[in-house]
Amino acid sequence: MRELSLAFGPQRSLIGTLTLPEQAISPAQCGLVLFNAGVVHRVGPHRINVKLARRMAQHGMPTIRFDLHGIGDSARPAGAAEYRRQVTDDLSQAMNLLQRSAGVQRFAVLGFCSGAMPVYWAAQADARIRTLILYDDFGFPTMRSRLRFFWLRLCCHGLTPAAWIKYAHAFGRMALHLIRRDRASIIRGAATVATAIPASRADKRRLARGLAQLAGDGVKVVLLQSGDDFSRVNYADQTRAALNLPRSDKRLIYRFLEAVDHAVTSTAAQRAFLDAVCAELPTAAADPLPLRSTSRWVPAKPAQTPSAFRTS
Repeated sequence: MRELSLAFGPQRSLIGTLTLPEQAISPAQCGLVLFNAGVVHRVGPHRINVKLARRMAQHGMPTIRFDLHGIGDSARPAGAAEYRRQVTDDLSQAMNLLQRSAGVQRFAVLGFCSGAMPVYWAAQADARIRTLILYDDFGFPTMRSRLRFFWLRLCCHGLTPAAWIKYAHAFGRMALHLIRRDRASIIRGAATVATAIPASRADKRRLARGLAQLAGDGVKVVLLQSGDDFSRVNYADQTRAALNLPRSDKRLIYRFLEAVDHAVTSTAAQRAFLDAVCAELPTAAADPLPLRSTSRWVPAKPAQTPSAFRTS
């Protein structure tokens, strides 16, 4: 395994680390792109990106982990582009670098928490992305999830007078939250809905259509959910049911990592998370690279792999 940290992109303002396997890389193989989870440095929560990149290098998959503009070691963006366009361009620049360095022409991208939406947007714009792994962002409730959570509370607190007081407070907070949310939605208006992370029914329908379209184009979409917040997600099929996506589509994959907390804190949680991600990542791809009509990428000529590497 060889690693190199370098600056790339416009004005060399992005900072990333390449992790390349020792063995030769075929252009038919897949490269992995990792980036920030929220404002966490490119190493990821508890260095999970570093561990994932080095594990995949042992399986022959090249990887880049990098900081988006304005996060970690990368500089602030020079222009005034909107957030969606900026992060999509940043991901495209990272893929360009990995393509030039390793010669791969297709990519898997991991979106950790708030990184899920940038990955989703990038996949709609760039046909090189063949696998999406979206972790812990789309926690839509369903009737079944609400009933399961209520049953858990009932088992914990019972039906004593003190328990009924707790239930009353909980329902009161829920009703107040719904009233405030609806009022804010009316004030905010429909114009800003497209820039927000999907939360309303209309946004869920839009997200479901987008994921189904990606799967229809041959993209593998993996939705991972942690077991950190039982009130938010508490069974394996919840995301599929909430988005009303078909069970029959083999390219839409749902996993509930019940023993994993959101920030993959413990060693056991990290091992379970890495195993779940690696199980969905192809080390080689046998099918040809199809170009979708939404693609705007320009193939980059493979370059010689850098000879001087240092670990980061």
